[in-house]
Amino acid sequence: MNGFRWILPLVLLTPVGTVHIAAQTGGTLDVSGRVTIERKAEKLTRKRFYLFRGGLDSNKALVDKLKAANITSRDCFFCSQKTSTAFIAWLKAEDCESPYCRSISTEDTANIPEFQAAYQKTLRQVRNRPAVAQKWLTINLAPNLRDGYYRQRKSMIETLLGGLKPVQTSMTDSVSVRAAFIDIPLKNADGKATETFLVSNLIPFEVGTKSYLWACEVEIGNDKKIILPLKVPETGKTIKNCEVIVKDLPVCTAGVCAPK
Repeated sequence: MNGFRWILPLVLLTPVGTVHIAAQTGGTLDVSGRVTIERKAEKLTRKRFYLFRGGLDSNKALVDKLKAANITSRDCFFCSQKTSTAFIAWLKAEDCESPYCRSISTEDTANIPEFQAAYQKTLRQVRNRPAVAQKWLTINLAPNLRDGYYRQRKSMIETLLGGLKPVQTSMTDSVSVRAAFIDIPLKNADGKATETFLVSNLIPFEVGTKSYLWACEVEIGNDKKIILPLKVPETGKTIKNCEVIVKDLPVCTAGVCAPK
C-alpha cells in the first residue's frame, strides 16, 4: 500500500509536454501561393506542389527534365480541340483548367456555344426541366472539354517523374493560398536536426503571357513550421536555393500554336 502512495504522485508530476515532444516525428512546411509577378500581386490558388527528398543536386535529373520539358499550354490544348474563344476566355477568367473549376451560370450557358449545346442535349434528356439541365450540362460536354487537359497534364507528370515518388503532394487553397505539408517523415541522417527537401509544381503555372515553374530546396526539421515564399527573379538574377523556370506562352489561334 505504501508503494502505491509513491507511484501516484510520480505519475501526476510527469510533464505532459515531454510526452508530446517524444511523439512528434514529422516536419511541417507551408508553400505560399502569394507571389509578385511583374510588379503585380498574384494568388496561385488550386495549384499543386510536390515534395521530394534531397535538394537541387540530388534531384538534378528531375530538374533537368523540368527545364527541357515542352508543356502544352491551356490555350493551345483547347485551341487544338477547336474550342470557341468564348469557352477559352471563360476558363482563363478564373484560371480554370476544366469546366468543373467553378459554377456555370445561365448567362454563361447562353453566351458560350459549348455550354449551350450541352445544355440543350441535357434538357431533352431530363424532360424539359431547365434547372436540372443547367446543373448537369457538363455530362454532355465532349470528354476532352471536360477533363482532357487534366488527363494530358497527369500523363506529363508521370513522364517527368519516371517512377520517382514524391514524399507528399499538396494544393493551395483559396483562403490562405498556401499548400500545407504536415507530418513530413524525417530521416535526420548523420545527426542533423533537419533534412533537405525539394519542392516543385512540376507543371508550369500560367500567369498572363508567361509560365512559371519552381524547384526550390528547403531545410525541414521538427522544431517549427517552415514557410516557403515563391519568388520570381529579376532579369539576370537568381533566387537562392531555387531554380525558377520562366517561359513565354505560345500564341494559339485556329488550332495552330506558334512561338511568340
